[in-house]
Amino acid sequence: MAIRIESIEGAKLRLSGDIHAVLDLPVRAAREGFGLAFSDGTLVRGDYDKATDRCRFSCAIEGAGLIAIACKDDGDVLDIGWRIEWISLASGNTTLCPSALDAAENDAQLSLEIGMREAA
Repeated sequence: MAIRIESIEGAKLRLSGDIHAVLDLPVRAAREGFGLAFSDGTLVRGDYDKATDRCRFSCAIEGAGLIAIACKDDGDVLDIGWRIEWISLASGNTTLCPSALDAAENDAQLSLEIGMREAA
C-alpha cells in the first residue's frame, strides 16, 4: 500500500504502486512549479527543470504516511508508504502559500492553515 512518483521524459509524472498512471504536467506547472496534495494530509512541492527534463520534490507538510524523497541524477523519486485515497495536483508558484494572502488574488491557490504551538 504505497505509491511512488517519479518524473519521466516530457514533463510527465509516473505513478506506480497502488495506482499506475502517467500524468502530463500542465504548462503552468512545468513553468512555475506545482503542489501535490494527498488524502493522508501530505503536501509536496514539485519543480520541473526544463533543462534536465526532470522534477525535484520537497515536503511542505508531512501527513500520516511515511514519506521518502530520493535525489537521483535523473530527478527525484517520491515514495509515500500509506494508503492513499486521492491525489490532487495544483499548478503555479502560489500553490503552496500561507493563507494570509488574499485568496481573491489567485483563485487557484491552495490555502494552508499553518498553526504555531506555544510551549506550556
